[in-house]
Amino acid sequence: MLRQLPEKAMYYFCRPGIVRGLDEFELEQLASNHNLRGAIYGSVFLAYEAAQNNAEPDDMIFIGGSTFVVAEIL
Repeated sequence: MLRQLPEKAMYYFCRPGIVRGLDEFELEQLASNHNLRGAIYGSVFLAYEAAQNNAEPDDMIFIGGSTFVVAEIL
């Protein structure tokens, strides 16, 4: 899936609040293997907050990963 994401986007790597969630540092490393760059955050909420603060008016914030990640924002 990572190879299908755009390289020019900004990524906010985080881990959902469940035991089985992929470690955010491991996710960032896997993403960097596909030239995806971004920052690491300690929670989904912190990553979302940073995305909102950094977004321009015409930018789109996409929240992906698992249902657990999305559920933390809803």
